[in-house]
Amino acid sequence: MTFVYKGYRADGSRASGRIEAADVRDAARRLRDSGVFARKIESLSAPGVSWKSSLSEPERAALWRELGALLGAGLAPDRALALLRSSDSGRVATLERVEEGVRAGRGLAASLEGAGIGVGSFERAALSSAEASATLPRTLVSLADELDARVDARSRVRSALAYPCFVLALGVLVAAGMLGLVVPRTAMMLAASGMELPPISRALVAAARWVVLLAAPSAVVLGCAWAIAAVRARRDRAVAVALDRALLRLPPFKLAATVAARRFSAVLSALCEGGMPVADAMPLAASAMGHPFLEEAALGATSRVRAGESLSASLSEVPIIGGELARWAAVGENAGCLPEMLSVAAARFRVRWERALSIRLAMLEPVMLAGVGLFVFVLALALLLPVLSMTKSLGI
Repeated sequence: MTFVYKGYRADGSRASGRIEAADVRDAARRLRDSGVFARKIESLSAPGVSWKSSLSEPERAALWRELGALLGAGLAPDRALALLRSSDSGRVATLERVEEGVRAGRGLAASLEGAGIGVGSFERAALSSAEASATLPRTLVSLADELDARVDARSRVRSALAYPCFVLALGVLVAAGMLGLVVPRTAMMLAASGMELPPISRALVAAARWVVLLAAPSAVVLGCAWAIAAVRARRDRAVAVALDRALLRLPPFKLAATVAARRFSAVLSALCEGGMPVADAMPLAASAMGHPFLEEAALGATSRVRAGESLSASLSEVPIIGGELARWAAVGENAGCLPEMLSVAAARFRVRWERALSIRLAMLEPVMLAGVGLFVFVLALALLLPVLSMTKSLGI
């Protein structure tokens, strides 16, 4: 059978093409042997036969939770993966590739990376730190909780946006109808009676017309600009750092800094608890944050720790999140319980993130509704002013 595939090579370059194989699993094995990690494989001769290596966040959360339970029960990683593979036909190819890597001695984190299942930066860092600190079962469960919380937050945001977006679309349609039908007819009626729209009404109508006309083009331009910036950021580290620095200073993105601080604290706590020196643990913890700007700043703090500076003093130089991290680290260093205090810090950051997200979602709906209502009110006021003026001149 002939299959088409898309994936990437070990050096990160993209790969695509065709391959002859007996089935999808054989095609994936042949590609892996040739140094290509396939993301997607589809059959040309049988269109219904396909395979995709990347797992979604809910699928990864389920995998981490099940694997953590088996490892916590004392099973070896390869044996646990074999049991999961035998009980889940939907993830056979994925788990088989991970199991092969573990049996080859590459470790779970490296095997997952080589399997190309879509593991994020925080997951890679957490798994690497867990293997280094012998806390893999507990870390896998924590990763599952993290992914479930992320999926839940995304669902809450979508649910919170559903009704306001419907009202927003309805308000735009009403405004377009008023600008296209009601305003011209009102102007014609006033002209027939020897009157015209007052200056303030003409200004309000013109402003509303520009808002309606420019809304869609502005959204398209912003979307294209964001896509271009994202592509450049993936190719150029300096661009990624500059873009991340600019975004984190904007109010809508400050909540992301809390998430980064929580991830950094959690990974650093696990590594220090496992006995790894702070200077060696900090690069892994920095890579878990998922923000190039903060990661570069944390790496700079790592060099100061290697030079003999305390963790709290070096973290205080990290922008945005360093001040609070430094306070938690100072308490842990003075009390001789740095891993425990970093774990407490991670828990506090998580509580703060959940509370801030709930507040923002609660405020989002009334703010959007108020904005739509204000826009329609201004447009209606622009039409009512000349009518009121006409009735006043007629003495009604």
